[in-house]
Amino acid sequence: MLPSRSSVWRLGAVLMVSLATVAAAAPLPRHEYDQRLYLSAGESPDYQQLFQDGSTEANGVLRYEPRYHWRSGDTEWHRWDAEVRAKLLVAAGRPSSLQADENGRIREDEHYAELRDAWVRRRMLFGQPSLSLALGRQTYKDEEGLMWDGPLESLHFAYQASQWRAMVAVGQQLSSYRSDDSDLDPRDEDVRRVFLGAGHQWLPGHWWDWQMHWQDDVSGTQKERIDDLLDVRDFNGYWSGLRLQGEAGSDTRIGYILNGIYQEGNSKTFVASGAGGAQSDESIIRGHFWMAELYGRLDNLSWRPSLGVRAASTDAPETDRDGYFQSRLQSNRRAGVADLSTGVLGDMLDYEMHNLEFVAAYYRQQLWPRADLEVLGGALKRMDPALRVSSPIRNPLVGGEDDLGRVLNVALGWRSYPLAISERRQMQLSARLSYSAFEMGDAYQRAEQIHQVLLVIAGRW
Repeated sequence: MLPSRSSVWRLGAVLMVSLATVAAAAPLPRHEYDQRLYLSAGESPDYQQLFQDGSTEANGVLRYEPRYHWRSGDTEWHRWDAEVRAKLLVAAGRPSSLQADENGRIREDEHYAELRDAWVRRRMLFGQPSLSLALGRQTYKDEEGLMWDGPLESLHFAYQASQWRAMVAVGQQLSSYRSDDSDLDPRDEDVRRVFLGAGHQWLPGHWWDWQMHWQDDVSGTQKERIDDLLDVRDFNGYWSGLRLQGEAGSDTRIGYILNGIYQEGNSKTFVASGAGGAQSDESIIRGHFWMAELYGRLDNLSWRPSLGVRAASTDAPETDRDGYFQSRLQSNRRAGVADLSTGVLGDMLDYEMHNLEFVAAYYRQQLWPRADLEVLGGALKRMDPALRVSSPIRNPLVGGEDDLGRVLNVALGWRSYPLAISERRQMQLSARLSYSAFEMGDAYQRAEQIHQVLLVIAGRW
């Protein structure tokens, strides 16, 4: 007599539960070691020149990161863990921060080793799996880098559950921890920071997050820092923002990402003098920034076409020292094609969000499984045509003109399937080839076209 269909289904369910139980009981490694290799090479504009004249320079980056992770037990309920991550960077030419997959400018042909992370964490606080407390040098990065993007020696309290999340971090950068004997940048010294965040999944796939970045900067009061003209401004204040993100639909997906940030604080500007630093200006800064992205994607098609628009704007400042600006621990980096880091306007342009407005449209599709193509085009302008913008481009600006130019970015990316190289270790490779072009507008004294070709290969194992 054959078993009934209901009996077969019950037997299958029992087997699945048994397999899941066995998998959950599988011991975790107490000592875990992995590494990441990141290579980029290409031709970029020579930003050292006042006028580009279409010239480019070859550059590249090799970045190697070994990581060691320790757990106090071999189950998910272990109470302690710790991590050490190092970085070896070798640069050829003058690559930008977008090419190096990190926030911060890279000097020409520099090379060094750096202690990137070193922390210990107490998990299961008060017996709750969602609570943890970590101490040490930790790297913080939100989705777009708008609030924080970089390492900080800090005490970090985190709450992570299925529908709620929250964090508090308090710290200060103390050293560069680099092998080339370079000191911490004077603009980063004596800056105390507090990060606050809380988020909730109010509908399946829809999150709101509130974040605040507060800083207390007294670095400019040091005479030696002012004499070097490296740190002439202190800002004591905060950035507070709300982020909304979500997707809806099944075969046709509609998604959105909305960011709104308000900034307020006290700004002090210093100048060098024979008797030491002298305060030359003190003012209250109030500014705001918003960025919105809407997109649609057809998941029922094999090539999964996606079309989206992205726009952002700061307030219009009254002076160069007024209005919304970004600190050195903030950026505009996000995950792009092949999940590799890129900017909001592609792989070349890296404007600070100050006195700036842009709008862009992009089209993205799957060429074949795990390979994507993205084409982005956009335009930028100044909010106040009489004031400067901050970017690597040295071409002088013309007063009264707001058109900064138009950008095109074409990127082709690929990700491999995870490859098993041992019982507990996998390797995954990613690659992206991109072409970027920027045609300067009337706001520049001599409108030119600059371009960049970039190849990035990254692997983790």
